[in-house]
Amino acid sequence: MIIVPGSNFVHAGNIPARYDTFDPRADEFAETEVVVDLRGCEIVHPPAILWCVVYLLLASQRGASCTLWVPINTGVASYLRDVGLFELLKSKQIDVDDRGLPAVSSSQTILSLTQFNTETEAEQLTNDTSEHLVDSGIGSANLYPIMTENFAELAMNAAQHSKSSIGSFGLVQFFGSEGKRKFICAVADGGVGIRESLMGNSAYREKIPYDWTAIELASRERISGTGNPNRGIGLYGVSEDMHKPGRQLIIHSGIGSLRINENLEFRAARTRLFPGTLASVWIPA
Repeated sequence: MIIVPGSNFVHAGNIPARYDTFDPRADEFAETEVVVDLRGCEIVHPPAILWCVVYLLLASQRGASCTLWVPINTGVASYLRDVGLFELLKSKQIDVDDRGLPAVSSSQTILSLTQFNTETEAEQLTNDTSEHLVDSGIGSANLYPIMTENFAELAMNAAQHSKSSIGSFGLVQFFGSEGKRKFICAVADGGVGIRESLMGNSAYREKIPYDWTAIELASRERISGTGNPNRGIGLYGVSEDMHKPGRQLIIHSGIGSLRINENLEFRAARTRLFPGTLASVWIPA
């Protein structure tokens, strides 16, 4: 199986619809070879990077031989190596042929692609992110605490609720073109997904027939699959933090997605498969 996203690879929504039935979390997943073909990509955004990691690691865990074909565009390929994508995949025995790429180091990478598994590791990664933001000296310094807090909530949610067999992954960057630069923090896992997590609370089982309705519900205050009234604050807090101009929260889980913009408008929709959950926060610098 060869998966070819669009040339502008932003997130899971750019994956062709025919792959929605190939969920590497499912027992029925029987592919013996999986290739993610990025050769034609002219830009790859952080949420797309995390899709590559999660999909390939889950497929590899199912016994598939997995390969990432790197972009022909040298700049894009060098960027992906700089954020740590190639190194992480190769450490998990995923085949990546990145020979001949020039050595680069971008000051815009605040936290390179990093795996974490536990709440303690999520907390340590949050502390590292805070230190790296201060050391970077880029963008507006008054945004550093906001970025750190948002990353902390997303990382802790993943560690606590995902039940991911491959762990969770975080990435923080100063990203975008001149005049449109934004901070982005993104966290993803290959776990059960938001709908399955909420189904643990019998009060919600009849309210979430689809992945997109589950995501919408999960972003509300004190909504949790645990049934604990003191839980369900994290994702709600992140969504409430989007009320400033240009800010956006995008969540993908299963075949559902949700965008929350500066007006706190909720736009839930069906989308292409993300096998697990990904949440990304975009804040103008």
